[in-house]
Amino acid sequence: MSQAQIDMLQRALAREKLARKQAEKILENKAAELYQAKQELEKSYTELETLLNKTDSQLQGVFENIVDAYVIMDLQGNILKVNDAAVSLLGFKDSNQEFNLLEMVKPNEIERVAESFKMLLKTGSITDFSVNIITKKKVEKLVHINASIIYDDGIAVAAQGIVRDITLQRKYRKSLEAEKLKYYNIISNMNLGLVEVDLNDRIIMVNQSLLNMTGYSEDELIGKHGVNLLPVDEDRDLLKERIRERREGKTESYELRIKKKDGELRYWLVSGAPNYDLDGNIIGSIGINFDITELKSLQLQKELLLEKLAKSNDDLQEYAHIVSHDLKSPLRSINALVTWVKQDNVGKLDAVTLQNLDLIDTTLEKMEQLITDVLNYSSVGTNHNDKVEVDLDVVITDLVKIMYKPDHVTVNILNKLPVVKGDETKLRQVFQNLIGNAIKFINKDNGFVNIDVEDANTHYQFTIADNGMGIEEKFHNKIFKVFHALNKSKDSTGIGLSIVKKIVDLHEGQIWLESVLGKGTTFFFTIKK
Repeated sequence: MSQAQIDMLQRALAREKLARKQAEKILENKAAELYQAKQELEKSYTELETLLNKTDSQLQGVFENIVDAYVIMDLQGNILKVNDAAVSLLGFKDSNQEFNLLEMVKPNEIERVAESFKMLLKTGSITDFSVNIITKKKVEKLVHINASIIYDDGIAVAAQGIVRDITLQRKYRKSLEAEKLKYYNIISNMNLGLVEVDLNDRIIMVNQSLLNMTGYSEDELIGKHGVNLLPVDEDRDLLKERIRERREGKTESYELRIKKKDGELRYWLVSGAPNYDLDGNIIGSIGINFDITELKSLQLQKELLLEKLAKSNDDLQEYAHIVSHDLKSPLRSINALVTWVKQDNVGKLDAVTLQNLDLIDTTLEKMEQLITDVLNYSSVGTNHNDKVEVDLDVVITDLVKIMYKPDHVTVNILNKLPVVKGDETKLRQVFQNLIGNAIKFINKDNGFVNIDVEDANTHYQFTIADNGMGIEEKFHNKIFKVFHALNKSKDSTGIGLSIVKKIVDLHEGQIWLESVLGKGTTFFFTIKK
């Protein structure tokens, strides 16, 4: 081998050695870089694992605390995961129970559920789907479902859904619908006309009764201005004013004259009130209308009758005074003639003649008293004096003091008498008549008349009791009728108790008696407070 060849070989070996060293250096650097990259990767992996665990924990917390039931299932309906709300809703023991949701669907709903599941697979989601199920605890429920598909690289792998129990909601809705139907039927069939108008007085609802009351059809009324269609011309301004007041929130009742479609005039009693929306804003008004035409006619007839009655009473009163005067005049003339006969024939007339003349005088006195009592009876109720507060304790105490009382009779007021509203003169007349009668017919050596009172809720009940002759039961009702006197004496005309009853009636009371023959009588009467 030549020296040149040896030198060339040595140079090649040197270059190879240098290249090897350079390669080793590069490998060392790459190894260092790889080690560093490995360290950084391991660190990143640890951080990512920590983050994933944290996120999974957070998602699990969200999953478990969803208020509504949350269900994940495979595409065959087998449950993969449920939250606590779903466990409660579906009647499971715990969240690990294996079950196929399709087994809960009621048989008659299977076909509908299958169609909905096909739609879910096709569109990826369904909303507002409701189905009846039977839970594991054998409870039937209506549930509302919003569901969607879970994909992995574009392939459907599972389904998830929010399941809400709407059983009570359906129950309440049906109850509300039933109530709505009930009140709709009531409104439609009641005898009161119902109309609803908007803020522009356009009719937006009427019931059947209002259609019957007006003669119009629903199409003829809806959208029309009620104020221009129904009331008579003279009452339109009144209705406009009431509508304005309802817009201000006022409620009122008033009478309105309306014209039916055929032109017939009717009288309505209208009760109007504002109509509010859910936010409390006035959106119109509602009117309930009652046809009072017949009542109005009766009222007008009543007013005419009252006018005629008042005129008749006035004529009767005038007639009574005229008759009283005309009857008393000849009585006075007869009385004067009898007196003159007595005076002109003093010592000339025998005892029988004088007795007959005295009998004439007695009869004339009784006749005049009878005429006076008839006039008083006809006058009771015609003088409409205003009722005032009358202190009966003072009035009757004074009356007892001035009344004639025989020595053998005592009059006692047992309790303080009340203050009542009434006509003082007429009330005094009641007590005077009853007390006077009691005194008149006491036939015992020690007689008494006891006056008492008790509270009877809306009335005061008075009693006037005596220990006199008593009254047979068969006369208890007759004695209050005109001209029914039990004792035919010159002092009794048979009208006194009739006047008493009439006065008690005017004070919205009643009068009756209890009596035992030979032991005494008690008169009861009431006066409204």
